[in-house]
Amino acid sequence: MTYDELQQKTAEFYESGEVYASPDFQCDQTGGFPTSLCVFWEKQKAWLELNENLLTDRDDMELGYYRDLCADYGIRFCCDIEDFNSLLRGLGEDAIRTAELFPDEELAEGQADSEDMGEENNTVMGM
Repeated sequence: MTYDELQQKTAEFYESGEVYASPDFQCDQTGGFPTSLCVFWEKQKAWLELNENLLTDRDDMELGYYRDLCADYGIRFCCDIEDFNSLLRGLGEDAIRTAELFPDEELAEGQADSEDMGEENNTVMGM
C-alpha cells in the first residue's frame, strides 16, 4: 500500500464516522517518529498516523520516509479493545505503555467487547 492509498482510504473513514486516535508513542515501525494508532470501530479497521503537530520542521523527503513506514503497516483488523491492545503490543513497549485501553473505559460507538465478537486474528486488510 502506498501512502496516497492509505490517505485515500483513511479519509473515507474520517468522513464516515468517528475515528479514535491513541496518544502518540514511538515505535520501530515508524523509526521512532511519534505516531498514533487510529481505529474506525464501525468498520473494524486500524492504521498508524504520524503526529501531525511535529511535522512542521521536517522536509518533504524525510516526511515521505516516515509516511511510507505508516503505509507499510497498512490497515489492520481491529474490532475491540483486545485487538487494539494486541496491535499496540506488536508495536512495542512504548506503544502499550502510552496508549493501552482498558476494558472498564467507556467503549467508543461501534465498538464491541471481545465477548460479543468472538476471537479474530489481526491481519492486514487488502485494498
